[in-house]
Amino acid sequence: MKKSYTQLTIVLGIAVITSVIFVTMYIFRPKAPVERLEDRVERLEVITAKKQDVFPIVKTQAVVESKLTINIKSQVSGQIVYTSPKFLTGGFFDTGEVILKIDPSDYELALAQAEVNVARAEQTLSVEKEQAELARQDWEKYGEGKATELVLRIPQLREAEAGLKGAQANYEAQRIRLERTEVKAPFPLMIDEKQVDLGQVVGTNQDLVSVFGTEEAEIRMPLSQKQIDLLDIKNVGILPKDEVLDVKIKDLTREDHIAWDAQILRVESSIDRKSRVYYAVATIYDPMNLKHEKPTPPLLPGVFVELEVFGPKISDVFHVPVKAMHDDDDIFIFEDGKLITKPVKVVDRDKDFVTIESGIEVGDLITTSPPFSYVPGMKSMVANLDGVPVARPGGGPNVAGGQRPAAGATSGGPATANAAEAQAGDQTNNRASFANMTPEQRRAAIANMTPEQRAAMQARRQAAGGGNGSMAGGNSPQGGNQ
Repeated sequence: MKKSYTQLTIVLGIAVITSVIFVTMYIFRPKAPVERLEDRVERLEVITAKKQDVFPIVKTQAVVESKLTINIKSQVSGQIVYTSPKFLTGGFFDTGEVILKIDPSDYELALAQAEVNVARAEQTLSVEKEQAELARQDWEKYGEGKATELVLRIPQLREAEAGLKGAQANYEAQRIRLERTEVKAPFPLMIDEKQVDLGQVVGTNQDLVSVFGTEEAEIRMPLSQKQIDLLDIKNVGILPKDEVLDVKIKDLTREDHIAWDAQILRVESSIDRKSRVYYAVATIYDPMNLKHEKPTPPLLPGVFVELEVFGPKISDVFHVPVKAMHDDDDIFIFEDGKLITKPVKVVDRDKDFVTIESGIEVGDLITTSPPFSYVPGMKSMVANLDGVPVARPGGGPNVAGGQRPAAGATSGGPATANAAEAQAGDQTNNRASFANMTPEQRRAAIANMTPEQRAAMQARRQAAGGGNGSMAGGNSPQGGNQ
């Protein structure tokens, strides 16, 4: 019993000592310096908002299909006695070329018999004409009054004429049936799949081969209501020539950036009731490049492609990178040393750019490198303006390449009032620095200042130049959004 008590005391002592050690280590652990969010100054890349004309591009995806896709059927019955050497999957036939032949023996015999019937009918008609003429002459010599049609053999003559027409019609029918033993291409086509082969006996209306046309291909592309409005499509059905839209077609399975040219010639007049989209039909001529007039490879039916539709010009809009957007309808703006957001009206967007109609003004500084975590009104400074690195007015190091400033430091951005006085104190160095800057750098440097810094600089300019605003050899920065 005493031994157990001693062991328990040792275990408890070890546990207490271990706990004390861990608590001591936790209390005296080294602490990393924590930068307060309100003291952090973000370095930004900005671009100047400019209006421009934009040609919107609507992107969608669809499948290429031939305009003509049919199954050729047999119009007569019999055994296939000939097939073309090109009667293979992928074989090309021009209009009128023979694809295969069905045994014509029975139809040749039927045509010969029909020819005999025509000859007999012609003989009968000739005899009836002679007899009708003799009957007329006899009546004129011996008859009295008006002769009836039966006396003049007019009904027999009509019967003989009808018999000849019937024999000729039967002859024409047998001739057509004989011609149909040769199955010919109704238009320029390529074989997709064949259902019969040499020696097979086929019946009337039996499928022989599946084919598709090679002259035109169509792509039925889905478009939303917003895309229809962006492309300014005002009509459905066959579009007028002045409303035809150009299309670029890209095969998603290729890596050589090959594109085919097409045109939207019509828009279907009904909307899909399930997906609620419109369908525009793009047409591409000679997709197989059988005429060898294009530098592009064949575009086969069934290929899944991406389409770029080029819409009409949109004037006086802003075209900015999509990374400048805070969300779908807000954009990052640098203003008075702070990073803020503004609501905008977006006309179009893709994976790289956004087209904005209103919400910002010309000259606004749009941020293209927003911080990972954003706080409205957070302190910021310009590190790069329109692709040009920006230096601070005091002649210090380039902002884009400098270190992150500590709380209250002045590294080309807004700082405390004391730091502003220190930055603007040396007027000679300040003027020399401005003289070495480009106009964009001067404008961005002044935009980095707080209102107090700008007021102090303006006061010094007025005191030094008598209010004429001259500085750095006559170059006068005019404010943050010059």
